[in-house]
Amino acid sequence: MKYLYLFLFCTINTIAQNDSIKRFSYNPDAGLQYKKNDFQWSTWAFAERLFSPNLSPVWRRVRQGMEFQLPSYPFKISGNKFRTILFYEVDFTDNNFFQDSERFKIWENLYITFQNANDPNKFRILFGENTNILSKEDNLSSGNLPTINRNLILEEHGSTGNFGTQWGLQIQSQVSKRTFLQASMQDNRGSLNQDHPSFQFWNALTFKITQSIIQATDKSNQKLNVGFAIDNTQNIKDKSFTLISGINNVSLGSTPATGTKLTFENNLDYTNTIGKHFYTIEYEAIYSNYSDQKLNVTGGYGQLQFQVFDKKKFGDLVPFVRYDLVVLNNPIEKATEQAIKMGINYNLPYTNKLVNFHIEYAHHLLDGSPTILTTTQNKFDEFRFGIRVNATRYLRF
Repeated sequence: MKYLYLFLFCTINTIAQNDSIKRFSYNPDAGLQYKKNDFQWSTWAFAERLFSPNLSPVWRRVRQGMEFQLPSYPFKISGNKFRTILFYEVDFTDNNFFQDSERFKIWENLYITFQNANDPNKFRILFGENTNILSKEDNLSSGNLPTINRNLILEEHGSTGNFGTQWGLQIQSQVSKRTFLQASMQDNRGSLNQDHPSFQFWNALTFKITQSIIQATDKSNQKLNVGFAIDNTQNIKDKSFTLISGINNVSLGSTPATGTKLTFENNLDYTNTIGKHFYTIEYEAIYSNYSDQKLNVTGGYGQLQFQVFDKKKFGDLVPFVRYDLVVLNNPIEKATEQAIKMGINYNLPYTNKLVNFHIEYAHHLLDGSPTILTTTQNKFDEFRFGIRVNATRYLRF
């Protein structure tokens, strides 16, 4: 790891010595940048500290990343220029700041691309470690999430390794002004940030289509997007699907989940304004079947965010409310978990949305077979607040 940082430092230092300091700039949406002709280097970082009345403070995420946009190739395809991107992101909490487990576990993203030089959404081929394309919320930036954790159905898929960054190949293309297609071959059982990484990128196939039903214009902030995806992951071994709490990630029960996983996903998000106040309504639903146990996993979330105000002098206040549902059932047992979350995200005044205060409360309801559930509490609450400090702006809309 230290050799990589030494290489990057030497590269940047060499560039800086041969060019004017004016080539460096700060972009509040991308971080510190260096530009020379068609080359661009960007780096960013953020940290998130959580506090609770009855728990010790913890670092939820401490991430740092870089992106190297290499110069465009000297040829065009169908009138478009292309370039290569080198990208990485690490999270130092993955191994407790190098105190636990393997040092390589800090890698969250590490990939190389061949993509449209001006807009990667139009076309990109990626190889390496990146978030699986299946889920909308899984692909939101970790530094820009509305809640401490992602939705329960996603976090709990992580117990079988079918969540987060995976090793493999991704292709995406914008086939029309409103239609976006993605496909991937990734291992989908956990990669570099796991104790036992797996790199058989042909192990899983995923396809997704996202349709922009309504697009924002100069006269309207209204947007409506809908997505559908399907994934088939094979050879899942020695895993259990684990139910966890929504904020503190406490284990609530589990059941074996192995074999071949077939998953269907659907998501929708709608953004508009009431007066000058933005709001977003969204949901995501996921169904998975694990073949060996004939285990069905069904769940998802619905969420509303509303911007109360956004003023430099007073800050930016966005409350949210979310409902999460997860249902496990096989031929002999069943369990249901529900969580109602409420909270606020408040960007502090005069910080350009770089410092955020977060409060979150969750009320849980559990019901099901004692062979799955390991807790006797069928109702319980969690509460936490946190501080996010980021080199890039925390934006809700």
